[in-house]
Amino acid sequence: MRPLIRHLVLCLYLGMLAACGGGSSNYAVAPPSPGSGTVDATGIWAGSYTIGAGAGSTAIVAVIKQGGSAFFYDQSGVMYVLPKFSGGTTVTGTLTAFAPPGVTLTNGQSIEAFAVTATVSSALISGTFTGDNETGTFSLTPLSAFSGTPSLVAGNWQGFYVGSGSPSFVDLTVQSGGIFVGNDANGCHLSGNVSTTPTGDVFPVTVDSTGGTMCAGALTGLAFESNRDLSGFFGGTTGTYYYVGVSDSTGAFVAELKVQ
Repeated sequence: MRPLIRHLVLCLYLGMLAACGGGSSNYAVAPPSPGSGTVDATGIWAGSYTIGAGAGSTAIVAVIKQGGSAFFYDQSGVMYVLPKFSGGTTVTGTLTAFAPPGVTLTNGQSIEAFAVTATVSSALISGTFTGDNETGTFSLTPLSAFSGTPSLVAGNWQGFYVGSGSPSFVDLTVQSGGIFVGNDANGCHLSGNVSTTPTGDVFPVTVDSTGGTMCAGALTGLAFESNRDLSGFFGGTTGTYYYVGVSDSTGAFVAELKVQ
């Protein structure tokens, strides 16, 4: 299922993520309750994954909300939507891979589904997924992406969709209450809401993308805040960034946005 188009900046991420273990503990995961056999995985994770016989790739970020959305993505913009994490130490269900526009999966399609089984602890999420005669694995550990207390910063958020063959520009105006409107380079009108109250440093998001065949419709997902330009779109400039991943049953996108 390796995307046909890969960005060379994956090599940069291998070194970047290796250094992510230190810093703020804002993205620490709550330890299991004694004797309960449960763990709250809500938070930001990073690691690596493999698929088929190819070399391992960097899972740039995994964002998980207990009982809600969960996903990881790579620098090609392929988004892997995981089953909901219900609090157990194992997760089973369907993992769905979504390729961005301009990228196809090795099944020749933009969507591929897998059966996935994962084990969950406060320090490690690891899993195996199979489907379409392919087998993959992933391994994720907590990521400290922000120094401070995450919050919603109103203003003009500008950035890019991750992947899409080449990055596509996104421009949003975000109000203090989380409501936003904007446009992208695909001619889509974007409207929606980012929660002003993060849970475990994860912000629930809704997006409605309308206006043409490139527009994805009504999507839901998660966002997180970072002090760093993780995708390298802004030349590594420090600032306030938000990373947004949203999906429905037919499509998905990931975007990096910087508060101007």
